[in-house]
Amino acid sequence: MKDIPSSNEKKQQKSAKQQALEQEKLRILAEADATTGEQLLISPTGELERKNELRQFALGSLEDPDRKYDVYYNGIQKLLLTYLPKGKKHKIARNYVYEEKNTYLTRGTRINRNGRRGADGRMGYVHDADDIMKIVMDWIIANGTMVELFNTLRELNISKGYGARQF
Repeated sequence: MKDIPSSNEKKQQKSAKQQALEQEKLRILAEADATTGEQLLISPTGELERKNELRQFALGSLEDPDRKYDVYYNGIQKLLLTYLPKGKKHKIARNYVYEEKNTYLTRGTRINRNGRRGADGRMGYVHDADDIMKIVMDWIIANGTMVELFNTLRELNISKGYGARQF
């Protein structure tokens, strides 16, 4: 006949399992703490350098108002004003492109029926402005059409979940 473990033995086994799990958690957490955020690199001159990734991550996420201004006005806007067709005849078409650009820069805020957006593309994230700048530059280099630029911006907005404008 087999021995049936007593209630006390079951509690001890359960406690031992819990202790083992707790020790495993602590070991995993201790390993994670061992990572300091620094990385050793070899410089272009062949010297060993330390790179503080944590500092770069924290400072890299700061928004730079001067850079934001340059990218928006001296980059995106200047290029669009230069390369989009001019004149009253093309105003509506330009506005379609601007709507897609500003929707992306405001992370999905579209113009409402009253003509108000409720957000300002000039105040968006530098990273988003860099994305638009690259798209505009690629469009210019490829000698693209307004339709191609509009479609690229619209597809970008759709891919980000911002949807397409309902005309």
